[in-house]
Parts: sequence; C-alpha cells; structure tokens
Amino acid sequence: MRPHLSKLAPAVNDIASEGRTVVRRRAAGTVYLAMTTTGNRFQRPGSNDDGASGLADLVIPRRSLLTAGAGLGAMGLLAACASGDGSKRVAPQPARADEPKTTSTAPTVPQSGTAEMFSGSFVSAKMLGRQTNWIVARPAGVTGELPVVVVLHALNTDQRAAFGGGLEMQNLMQDWVNQGNAPFALAAVDAARSYYHPRADGTDGGAMVLDEFLPLLDGTPELQLRTDRIGFFGWSMGGYGALRLGALLGAPRVSAIAVSSPALWGDPSTYPPRAFDSLADYQANSLFGQQDSFMKIPLLIECGSSDQFFTYTRQWMAGLRPPPAFGTSPGGHTNRYWRGVLPGQVAFLGRNLAA
Repeated sequence: MRPHLSKLAPAVNDIASEGRTVVRRRAAGTVYLAMTTTGNRFQRPGSNDDGASGLADLVIPRRSLLTAGAGLGAMGLLAACASGDGSKRVAPQPARADEPKTTSTAPTVPQSGTAEMFSGSFVSAKMLGRQTNWIVARPAGVTGELPVVVVLHALNTDQRAAFGGGLEMQNLMQDWVNQGNAPFALAAVDAARSYYHPRADGTDGGAMVLDEFLPLLDGTPELQLRTDRIGFFGWSMGGYGALRLGALLGAPRVSAIAVSSPALWGDPSTYPPRAFDSLADYQANSLFGQQDSFMKIPLLIECGSSDQFFTYTRQWMAGLRPPPAFGTSPGGHTNRYWRGVLPGQVAFLGRNLAA
C-alpha cells in the first residue's frame, strides 16, 4: 500500500509517444502540464459552457460560514492534474465529461504559488482487484502534517476531475493558504461508477475510500497527511458520496462536508440503474430518512436552480436539523456552475478544518 514518490522532471520538451504520460513545463515556469497521448495527438479539453455564471447568492439560515471565502471569488483557473500507475509528482490534465453534461476550459497560471501534486495507485480489494489511482495536492511552501479534504468525483470522471476540466480546486486551495489561512491538502481517488456504495457486481467504492484510501493517506509518510479529522467534498455522484461517507464516519472525525448538485433521488420509482441496482439497494443506501446522521456535521450544499437535482436536494434539506448552509443561483449541472461556487466551498472546508 505504500507508494514510491518522486519529483517531476524540472523541465521537459513536448514529447508525443503512444500510451505514455507526457510532461511539459509552461514558459512561465510555474505550472506543469501533463497530457496522455494517443499516437502523436494530445488529448485536450473541450470548450462548451452552459451560460451559467458568477458566484451563487448564498442563503445561510443558520451559519454565517461563507464570508471568509469572498476574497476567493476572483481566482483564476489552474491546470489539471493527471496520474498514472505508480507514484510520482504529477501535473495537470483535463478530465473526462461528467454526467449528464459538463464543461471545461483551458488552464491559466495561478496568481501566486502552485500546489504540489502527487499521484499513485494501489490494488483495491473493495474494487475487486482493480488498479486504483489517486492524486494528492498539497499547498506549496507548507511543511509538516496537514489535515485533508477527501474529494469524490462525479460519474464518468475520475480522480483527475477536481484538478482540471474547469474546476482546478488545487489552485483555490493554494490561494486560500496564500491569504494566510490554515493550510490543508486535497486527496482524490478513482471510484469508477460505483456511486460510493456496495453494488451488485461486488464492488464498493465507499468502502474503498474509507477502508483503503484513508489508511493509505495516513500511512504514507511522504505525503505528510493526517486523517483523524477530515473534510469531504464532492459533486453530482460524488456529492451523494461525500454526504453518505461523511455520515458513516460522523462527527467529530468529519469536520465539514461541502457538496455541489448532490445526486439525490427522493422518489424510489425514479432512481436510475447506474445509481442503484434494485429497490432494496435504493432503500438501503438512500439518504432520505437519514438526515439525523448530519446533526453535528457542518454542511454546505450548492445547487443551481435549473439543476436536475434541485428539487430533490431541497426536499432532502427540509429534513435536516439544524438547517445547512445552502447556496443557489441560476445554473445547471455543469462545471461552470460548480466552478463558480467552489471558492466559497474551499473557504468553508478550510475554516472548519481549522476550528
């Protein structure tokens, strides 16, 4: 389970070779890029957008939790992050399309500092022996053990998605630290299409995260992470997963959960097979009726007003006591909306990890 870690080569010219990870350094000298090649053509992100824009107007009925994140609203985008088998410092790569629609944008150089990126893989028994890739982002210039936010990706993406494809979460984390706030790290792992709960095929992405990935993070000295108190972040499928796994661990170990567009289905007659294998599976793993599990965990939930999960999300939140911090604005199930609300979520997680 212990990976070998090594530094990324300092400066490499563009290379194109079949099936390899190709690394190059931007002229600015501050951002590494890595892209997987097929033949001699780099895979590059698309440029679709859905028209949603801006930070959400946040409605916070119980907690005044988002003010410290206001300064992050003007943050630029950061490069994506790729990983392959083995362990190494990695650089950014665009993520695949999300379900049902996502967008992506070209990366830009951050204002100050670039997060340190590490990648690795392990053979997961919970995923039936699947080689499972992970990425960790640490703020640059910070030494010593750090608390960590576990990042859970959406359907049809993988561990790279939060670090590219228009989200670039590591850049916002770095900016948060550059402003003098308490540092933390980000850790993402590839859970495939598991929906973070036991599936009929024998896989269990949720157990993989809790029983394999968290111990790996805690037990890899080179990463310098602590998992005695963690945060969860996720969007879409990963939003549901972050809520489910956060509730399973509970407070005080879980300091906070922040999610965007959580994939919640409130009607047992409408759940899709990709999310649940049967009615019994839905009944065993639905979060409806489980709201009491979140009483002591600070929650921040974001969902665009035209998102397909907006109604179910509002219905689910109605059962939470105390009410969570909630934000909404015009927007759909897209990277553009998620990117717009992400600065406030990073600030929310950072404050609660430091509390």
